[in-house]
Amino acid sequence: MDDRYVIPSVDRAFAVLGILAEAHKSLSLAELGRITGIPKSTLFRILATLRKHHCIIEEENRKFRIGARLWELGSAFVEQFEVYHHAVRYMRNVAEASGETVFLGSVEEGEVVYTRRVESPVSITAVKKLGTRAPVHGTATGMAILAFMPEADVAAFLSQFEPIEARAIRTEIQQIVHDGYAVVDGEHNPELLCVSAPVFDHTRRPQASITVAMLSNSPNVRDRVPEVGKLVRDAARELSAEMGYKVIQRSVLSDRFRKTAIS
Repeated sequence: MDDRYVIPSVDRAFAVLGILAEAHKSLSLAELGRITGIPKSTLFRILATLRKHHCIIEEENRKFRIGARLWELGSAFVEQFEVYHHAVRYMRNVAEASGETVFLGSVEEGEVVYTRRVESPVSITAVKKLGTRAPVHGTATGMAILAFMPEADVAAFLSQFEPIEARAIRTEIQQIVHDGYAVVDGEHNPELLCVSAPVFDHTRRPQASITVAMLSNSPNVRDRVPEVGKLVRDAARELSAEMGYKVIQRSVLSDRFRKTAIS
């Protein structure tokens, strides 16, 4: 959406909420002012408004933290995100079989958002991505979803890149379509190798993705990619079927990208 329609005061209010969420602690008016650069009088009014709507809480030491209203809004999002409820059983199966952390992610406003995490009972490392946002390109979750989007959406996404990079992404997309899962090794997060497969709804559109996150320096981690790829692909297909998706032949998908590939 065009930035000219953005209301500055609302924009600043969300900036304050974002800072409080990322801080994981309460912050004073002075601290928020230093971080945001918002004038003290304006910031005071923003905080008063957020407090009125229970989005923040003012503690006895006159510091502010996130309020329960944001939890309510987040819970409403979860209630309306149907895949979220259906996915956990499949995610648990993948986590147990792979011994790794599994995420559910989706693409929202051009960014990847991670909405659910399941840890393996034997996992020794908790990968903290939940609630964070990441670029579509450079993440297995984003690429797995992008690869199966309608061609018009793919073309629009690629239009923001230089021709050489667009061709490279197109080649990557073709490989994802062929394999049924995406692999990204240390592009967005240099510590992680992620394998992800898309989840489709009854309209045959990718709505989310199941992603396994592995430490990129783990022994033989790259040798495990085909095995983990099959796990996430099978789980995503089963979840898609539960969501009403009817599988179409891979040859149809391959033909689509064969026609649009940039040579």
